[in-house]
Amino acid sequence: MEVMQKPTRDALAELSDDAIIAQINLLQPDDATRLMRKLPAGRRGALNARIATDRRAEIANLAEYSEDTAGGLMNSRYADLQPTTRCSDAVRQLAAEDTAETIYVAYVTDEDHRLLGSVSLRQLLRASKHVRVGDIMTRDVEMVNVDDAAEEAARTLSISGHATLPVVDKDNRLLGIIAYDDAFRQIEEDDSEDMERFAALTGETDLDYLDVPIWLDFRRRAPWIFSLAIAGLLAGYIVHVYEDALSTLVILALYMPMIADTGGNVGTQTSGLLIRSIATGHVTARAGARVLWRELRVALLLAAMLFVFAWLKVMFVSNNADVPQGLTLSMIAFAIGTAIAVQVIVSAIVGAVLPLLAVAIRQDPAIMAGPALTTIVDTTGLLMYFTITTTILGI
Repeated sequence: MEVMQKPTRDALAELSDDAIIAQINLLQPDDATRLMRKLPAGRRGALNARIATDRRAEIANLAEYSEDTAGGLMNSRYADLQPTTRCSDAVRQLAAEDTAETIYVAYVTDEDHRLLGSVSLRQLLRASKHVRVGDIMTRDVEMVNVDDAAEEAARTLSISGHATLPVVDKDNRLLGIIAYDDAFRQIEEDDSEDMERFAALTGETDLDYLDVPIWLDFRRRAPWIFSLAIAGLLAGYIVHVYEDALSTLVILALYMPMIADTGGNVGTQTSGLLIRSIATGHVTARAGARVLWRELRVALLLAAMLFVFAWLKVMFVSNNADVPQGLTLSMIAFAIGTAIAVQVIVSAIVGAVLPLLAVAIRQDPAIMAGPALTTIVDTTGLLMYFTITTTILGI
């Protein structure tokens, strides 16, 4: 029977109990546990009673760990050896192993099952048959705790370059291993979730993009879009408050789109870079001060560039006939350029602060980005634009 690579809840609902049990019998314990988690609680209990006792115990053991932890990602079937075993005997032991996820890497444990090191099948084959495993094993083994976040464990494995990663408890006892394919799938799923949060989608679905029903797609998108539309009314109110200023100096209206677009672009770019760095583990909440100092310097350079651009555009493209008495194009150019420069700096800081704040309160930083960030930056940008230009120009 062909094993379903990524069974969705809808696909499982169409399978009979016998078909699901047949699938479970073909899967490794970690994959079988993930499959069982996709089933409704009532059906899961009925199927448990029909699964073989030893198989049921394996699944129950892994199901104790949250799917968001390394324990929920690990496989309890692995190859382990004693340090006193001769290499020739170890090779025969691995050759007879028919349940482990892999025999190309074995982990060396003591009598209490504490992790001592690792040894590859290649090392065993190359060693003299009388040499003991403990003499050739690699003692410095990268590992993760069973309670570590699944995404963190998966990225640790992907960065390490190893095929597997051991999972231990607080006493360093080996509980299982994470395979590279499982880590890759976890990273792929986490990246997809981050992208959906970045796009302000609510709810979850196992379906691919083209398979999602239109009504479900609408319900996932609508809450945030509607909420942000209401928030966007604030921007309209700001324009209304400064209606007299726009009537006095129509040229201000011409640069409103530039203010909104520039602020949104800078904020989104900053948050996107930072969210990626947080996801890969290169940036943590503790590095907040360094991040802000770095983004401030970059923002100052961007602000200077756009100040010059806005000033030149006003000076050489705008019509001098539209300038009210008492003002000059150079004054207007300075005011608009200053407003845009301030907007760039503020947008960069906001784009950096929101993801860092999310990490500090143990939330997904992607939640703080996307449409929400754009709305915040657009609204504050218009407020700063009119406040700065009207103050400088005295209108």
